Amino acid sequence: MIFDRLIFAGHLQEDEKLLYVVHVHWFAAYRQLFKAAFFGMLIPAVFYAMFPVLAAAWVFGIWFLLGLIRFFRDVADWYFDAFLVTNLGVVDLDWRGIFDKSSTRISFDDLVSTAYDKSGFFSSIFNFGDIAIQTDGSVEINLENAVAPARAEMEILSAKEKYSHDRGLEDEKVLKEILSGMVKRHVRGEKEKGLADII
Repeated sequence: MIFDRLIFAGHLQEDEKLLYVVHVHWFAAYRQLFKAAFFGMLIPAVFYAMFPVLAAAWVFGIWFLLGLIRFFRDVADWYFDAFLVTNLGVVDLDWRGIFDKSSTRISFDDLVSTAYDKSGFFSSIFNFGDIAIQTDGSVEINLENAVAPARAEMEILSAKEKYSHDRGLEDEKVLKEILSGMVKRHVRGEKEKGLADII
């Protein structure tokens, strides 16, 4: 979680705290990562071991380097597709490349419902599924193949409940201050400005 806080700090507002990160399960990305590692790094390493000449070193070295770059790009694509659950809402990160990324922020004030779906043998065995978050408007965000979707839903709802509780206390404090001010002015004999006085 400390690593997540460092990595995702740039996506948070000034007064926002990261509570939980919902990542895509490694099982959803293993095929892509395996292909990048096998075809991009293992094959050129084997070919270089078979033909250790200078020309082959350049060719297979460049091939290996490109494969390594592709592998790290795929790891980043897997890691940075996430939901960030904060004390203010949920941030949906969508990372498609170094120069192609987006985020959608949903405040807990707008969040209406969450749902998850686990279907299939592997999703039950490895505990992954899809999570959907619906707002009071038309916005819906989804994270496919999320790790532990039931726990993720629980964390989102728990953070929303704490946000609502804190917000209620804050509203209560403001209301007490308003009423206290009105009582003080009444005791001093000052008139309250009503709607009739304003109009």
